[in-house]
Amino acid sequence: MTERPGPDDRDLEALLGPGAHGYFAGGAGDELTLRDNHDAWRRIALHPRVLVDVSERDLGTTLLGRHRPHPVVVAPMAYQKHAHELGELGSAAAAAATDSLYVLSSQTTTSPAAVADALGPSDRWFQLYVFTDRAVSHDLVAEARESGYEALVITVDFPVAGWRERDRRTGFKVEHPIALNPSGPPLTTEQLFAMHDASLTWDDIGEFADAAGMPVVLKGVLRPDDAERAVDAGAAGIIVSNHGGRQLDTTLAGVDALPPIVDAVGGSVDLLVDGGVTRGWDVAKALALGADAVLVGRHVLWGLARGGADGAEAVLRQLLAELDSTLALLGCPNARDLDLSYVGRRTAG
Repeated sequence: MTERPGPDDRDLEALLGPGAHGYFAGGAGDELTLRDNHDAWRRIALHPRVLVDVSERDLGTTLLGRHRPHPVVVAPMAYQKHAHELGELGSAAAAAATDSLYVLSSQTTTSPAAVADALGPSDRWFQLYVFTDRAVSHDLVAEARESGYEALVITVDFPVAGWRERDRRTGFKVEHPIALNPSGPPLTTEQLFAMHDASLTWDDIGEFADAAGMPVVLKGVLRPDDAERAVDAGAAGIIVSNHGGRQLDTTLAGVDALPPIVDAVGGSVDLLVDGGVTRGWDVAKALALGADAVLVGRHVLWGLARGGADGAEAVLRQLLAELDSTLALLGCPNARDLDLSYVGRRTAG
């Protein structure tokens, strides 16, 4: 069994340093949502069928009209060179090796073009924060489009940064050049987050969609009425997310917010969910509840920190192997056939 690194492993802080470790592992406020993201998956029980022919399994799903080999997506994560010298090139290599859709953060410490080269023909989306200087955001979108990114993921739950006490204690600074500030001095997260445009509204989504020339996915939706507005605004997909517990503490976990949104949008757009996904059976639960795919972030990053591209790849391969065995044990050989009949009562913990 592959070693599964987690944020509580004491040697990770020694490996990364308190600043970087706190940035990647931490959450907002008292970190209640950070913990609940993980615990929420445990509150859902699986309800398997027996005596089903599961000798062959199919993990495939469809996103933005294209068949994908499986529903595991590598989430956008900032500043990855603070986890390993390979940075985004390492996690991109892991995604390519496992046929995982890769979402690159606009706070990347490697240029979008270089990451695209590392991915080769592999599927890739580009995540965008909208900055006060809109020209910077449009330049990033243009580079992504020219580098073959397939979709634009606009993060909509970050008008300002959440109250992150770990970062305030450590004074973490981004020491590596980033796409937003490729030749500038090291910046604190507070300086970087101050560049986000707090005036972003629904009226701006169409502007970026037109400029991108590619499908737009909105990341950070937790309310059914916002999901309906996203559909009306022309979004091709929605990522149900609380930003990994890093923005507003005590919000719903993504998996708890998912079912009402599934009901609200009625299959009119693709739905993805993130937050606390660490096991293949978590992925199966998400699909059964109506998601088309899940995003996995921190555990891929811990694999990268420990073992570079090979470490990140090992985490993804184990997750997919767990999903494959879960399908067999659930008596559901095709991931696309998972539905509410495969999830039972909610447990206490």
